[in-house]
Amino acid sequence: MADDVAKLLLDRHDRLKGERGTWESHWQELADLTRPLRNEFTTTVTPRTKRTSQIYDGTAGMANENLAAGIYGMVSNPANKWMHYAHEIDELNEEYDAQQWMATVSNITLNVLAAEGDAFYNRVFDQYGDLSTFGTSAFYSEQIVGTRRFYYSTRRLSECCIEQNQFEQVDGLHRRFQFTARQAVKQWPGIGGKVAAAAEKTPEQKFWFQHSVLPAAELDLELPAGRPFGSVYMEVDGKSTLNDWRRQGYFEFPYQVPRWSTLSGDVYGDSPAMLVLPDVKMLNQMSKTTIIAAQKAVDPPILAADEFAMRGIRATPGQPIYGGIDPTTGRRLLEPLLTNPNVNLGLEMEEQRRQAIREGYHWSLLLMVQQPNMTATEFLGRQEEKLRLMGPHLGRVTSEFLSPFIDRMFMLLFRAGAFPPPPAILRQYPGLRVVYTSPLARAQKASEANAILRSIEGITPLASQNGDVWDNFDADKTARQIAEGFAVPAGIMRDPRAVAALRQQRRQLQMAAQMAQLAAPAGQGLKAATEAVQIGQEVRKAA
Repeated sequence: MADDVAKLLLDRHDRLKGERGTWESHWQELADLTRPLRNEFTTTVTPRTKRTSQIYDGTAGMANENLAAGIYGMVSNPANKWMHYAHEIDELNEEYDAQQWMATVSNITLNVLAAEGDAFYNRVFDQYGDLSTFGTSAFYSEQIVGTRRFYYSTRRLSECCIEQNQFEQVDGLHRRFQFTARQAVKQWPGIGGKVAAAAEKTPEQKFWFQHSVLPAAELDLELPAGRPFGSVYMEVDGKSTLNDWRRQGYFEFPYQVPRWSTLSGDVYGDSPAMLVLPDVKMLNQMSKTTIIAAQKAVDPPILAADEFAMRGIRATPGQPIYGGIDPTTGRRLLEPLLTNPNVNLGLEMEEQRRQAIREGYHWSLLLMVQQPNMTATEFLGRQEEKLRLMGPHLGRVTSEFLSPFIDRMFMLLFRAGAFPPPPAILRQYPGLRVVYTSPLARAQKASEANAILRSIEGITPLASQNGDVWDNFDADKTARQIAEGFAVPAGIMRDPRAVAALRQQRRQLQMAAQMAQLAAPAGQGLKAATEAVQIGQEVRKAA
């Protein structure tokens, strides 16, 4: 039965691989010109082989790296606290105990992602680079068995075939990859056959394997503990399963597969690199032609009467050329071929293509240093423009990559016992959500906070004539909304109960002071003042 499952899934991968043949030829062309270290779709590349032989201009590659770095900095910058947990019920986010627990859990999650030398952040940059090039990328995460350590990897798109459900969500992935015999024996200690034999004699020999993750129902499985996703590892040549697939599976889909943008019904996504590919190809041809033209202008071909006239000639600087002049007439017998190429025209046209490529990669939005003397108003306008143009694509990054990834990390850490027990209010009303506080999210929130501040600024002159206008605003909610908009850490904000107690203390002190002032006789005034001090001390002790 196990071999039947292996054959079924291996055949399924082959069908999916064949159906995406057009995509692979497109991806190969994109990789050759913009991301050469990933150009393994339709060609087999020998390790350590130079892969830039088709590139004459590096604009597309640099623009792609710049966009990947921009996404990295805007949505998952390790220098910032780019996410935290909040409750689905907004009122519970005002509960101090729940707020502090969610802040603690958020810090634990971010610390795990930054552990082991920023393991997650080192891998996620490749994810964004693949996404901006191919429009689709695959990220894998798992907990290393027996430890609280985690493994992250950006899988090569050339290895992965994906499937999606009726809601256009990726819920199946087949990855065909190579392991050395040494790696395979470590991964599956009970493996036998050719792999086990090679592990003893030639451990560096490589073999093909496949990992298929599908909904358990499609494998006719009822996995223990309600794991909805089955996991099957197979040896390709032997057509046999390698793991106890009837018992092993995932609580969450372990792969996150974001798409840059998709047409209805398409499984794989489009990318900025696809839009500018004609310009990239044209720029490479133009650069090649311009290089040849410049070389001819600097080192032109030599005109000669026949082949024999050039024999023995060394056209090196400072070298005499014997026989190059007619001794009787003084006429040159050898002449350079000067075609007077207009190299500047070629350079100008190339720069036009470079600019088009950069704009396709949102270059001007990501680099605001081009206008170093912007005013604060201009800067905010620029930020809002960036949000409008980048928002749709980065929204897919968060919804198809970061959100399911953070959900999975939360559950992995929760099952590992990494979190403190939640307060009673959260046990009664479970339901957390991820709130992003990355630079991009903060810019979006800051626009709301700035709108509040601008409204207050505009109303202030009116309020000087009629102070009742402030009755339209809830001061506490306004203050908390502004603080939230500017991503003020939760630990800085006081518990609303502490705020109420502080205000009650302040009112009692004011009342005691008024009583002291109203006491007529001096003795009564002294007594009242003493009572006021005592009241103040008691209030402070109670607080």
